[in-house]
Amino acid sequence: MILRRFVKYVVPSVVGSVVTSLYLVVDGVFIARGVGETGVAAVTLVLPLTMAFIAISMVFSVGGASLVSVSLGSDDSARAVSIFRQSLCALTAIGAAFSLVGAAFAEHVAVALGATGALTSPAAEYMRHYMAFTVPVLLAMALCTFIRHDGSPRLSMRSMLWGAVTNILLDYVFVFPLGLGLRGAAIATGLGQLVTVLACLKHFAQRRGALSIGRARIRAKDIREIVFLGVPSFLAEVSYSVLMHMHNIAIVSRVGEIGVTSYGVVNYINNLAYMALLGICQGIQPLMSYYYGCGKPEESRKYCKLGIRASTVVSASFFVICLFLGKPIIRVFASSPGVVGLAHTILNYTNAAYIMLGVNLVFQTYLQAIYMPRWANLICLLRGFVFVKLGLMALPKLLGDTGIWATMIFSEGMTLIVATYVSRSRQHNSASRAVAISPRPRLKASCLASAFAAASPGSDAETPRIPASSMPR
Repeated sequence: MILRRFVKYVVPSVVGSVVTSLYLVVDGVFIARGVGETGVAAVTLVLPLTMAFIAISMVFSVGGASLVSVSLGSDDSARAVSIFRQSLCALTAIGAAFSLVGAAFAEHVAVALGATGALTSPAAEYMRHYMAFTVPVLLAMALCTFIRHDGSPRLSMRSMLWGAVTNILLDYVFVFPLGLGLRGAAIATGLGQLVTVLACLKHFAQRRGALSIGRARIRAKDIREIVFLGVPSFLAEVSYSVLMHMHNIAIVSRVGEIGVTSYGVVNYINNLAYMALLGICQGIQPLMSYYYGCGKPEESRKYCKLGIRASTVVSASFFVICLFLGKPIIRVFASSPGVVGLAHTILNYTNAAYIMLGVNLVFQTYLQAIYMPRWANLICLLRGFVFVKLGLMALPKLLGDTGIWATMIFSEGMTLIVATYVSRSRQHNSASRAVAISPRPRLKASCLASAFAAASPGSDAETPRIPASSMPR
């Protein structure tokens, strides 16, 4: 039963996360083939910004969906609708502001991200056109999350798939026949996200669930609560963005354009594994959180252990595949022998770190699920900021350029030691705190059964709406 529930929640989440990562991978392939290695390097410098957009979206999608779940589980559909609408309004306003910044200050932002010399102009060109679509970029992930919580998991997956297919087709058309280069790749990505948003609107047009789109009354208290609940997810994603940015700065200063290009190719490849690991964590979080709130912390730990096993299998499989097929995969993105050789070296280092990264993400999710956000945030800060900074300061001095690639192993290894200690030390008293600190009302067994049914990829229109949203993402 536990394994079946685990699969029902994790598989849709992993599929959705991997589909999201396809936007980056497809862009990489077409840019490499249609623009060249300079284009890959330019987009690599912009990647931290695109990852930051995902992090911002997660604040309101994860935080808002958690409050929506609580409200629907308490039969307070009016507040659930209000939270949903406020989340969309906030993301729309933030997206519009970023679009204006991109239109007016693209070159300044590109320089701030590390672009120098010949890379500044192409990086600014890609960023300017990509940021024009910031509103649909932010709304796409949020709407997919909300409609999944509102009883339409299959529509959520289909919407992301339709967006990905649109991106692939338009990438080819814009980059090759039309010859629009980086501008075309950015526009294709933005239009793909717009298609996802439009596909999600079917859920509301057909009134499939409790949520609806309409006028919203903004309440500062609600926004603060949404942000508070979404901060751990934000830190998890933004730490990856900061990690990439710090590596970009170090690579530009020590290795140059060939290093940035090689690192960019590796990021295109590794993003698939990272998003799969993130999908596992997002899938098990509602299960761990629910059972902890029900006063069954031992069940939460079981799902945590399953998550660790699943993430280890995914990371180890990815490591083995890239170890033997790394160079052929890299050649999909680059043809220069220098780039292929350096990218293969970087790939071996980062993939070794990913085995530890998966476990760290699960531990972080577990601490967040059992209402220990401070410890979850600590792990985020250590792996995404503190240990990376220490590694980049010390290891290149000891190991040369190899120290840059080894920094991720150092960061994830040190974080794993801390995360293991924290998780084990906090488990012994979790049973006494489980019911006391849960912010949600206890839900009936029938609600739990319906919620499990809602997570199944095969259950869509038949899913009871309110019980289906009883568990946070």
